Amino acid sequence: MYTIFNKEQQEKATFILQSPLAKLSELYSNEIKDLAVVWCYYSGKIEGNTYTYVETEALLKDGITSEKRYEDAKMLKNLYNTFISELEYINKGENQEIINERTLFRVHQSISIGLVSNEESGALRTRAVRISGTEYTPPKSLQEIKSGLNEILFNQEQYTNPLEKAVYLHCNLARLQPFIDGNKRTARMLESIALMNANIIPVYSAKDADILNYRKGLIAFYDTEDYTIYSDYFLNRQIERIKEIE
Repeated sequence: MYTIFNKEQQEKATFILQSPLAKLSELYSNEIKDLAVVWCYYSGKIEGNTYTYVETEALLKDGITSEKRYEDAKMLKNLYNTFISELEYINKGENQEIINERTLFRVHQSISIGLVSNEESGALRTRAVRISGTEYTPPKSLQEIKSGLNEILFNQEQYTNPLEKAVYLHCNLARLQPFIDGNKRTARMLESIALMNANIIPVYSAKDADILNYRKGLIAFYDTEDYTIYSDYFLNRQIERIKEIE
């Protein structure tokens, strides 16, 4: 098995896993709603969504739509509904979400409904896609995509550290680009599910600097398949949140 975290990152991961402040079950209901709003704003902004944080909060908490593109509001509502649904299933029912092909397709369908065609929502792409900012080209044929997806879902079971599993799923699903659109949003949701399954708060940030670091880490993985930069970003965000609360 390929170890994702280096020695320093393993120490950070141990600190996070042992901290009661990282536990999802310790959040109050109002904190869960705030977490969902930040998660949706963050995930949407990475995709170029034009809603500000205040506008995102008004949309998701109060149903107030800004005079912006319909697609932006739809994207945020889809993200919110998907995130809340997964969080409530895992957190309130004390269940674990099985991360398999069926879950992946269901999550993508929920995130992409109304944004891509019905035929392409929750289904593997049959057309080539490109990723801006990198020379890496995702697999083109359906057979290559199926094979890559099977490998990712099989290999995730080898990671007993939930933080490593989350990073593995996120980076590799985003790199594979199995869907025609919404790949990174789906990858971030699967990353979050892996964390929530282990009672860990999926920490994200509305700060521009953090979103930039996210992009840098992911592009580096596209180009090199090296997890280091993304893992540093991922672990540091968790630790920063814990220390802010302390």
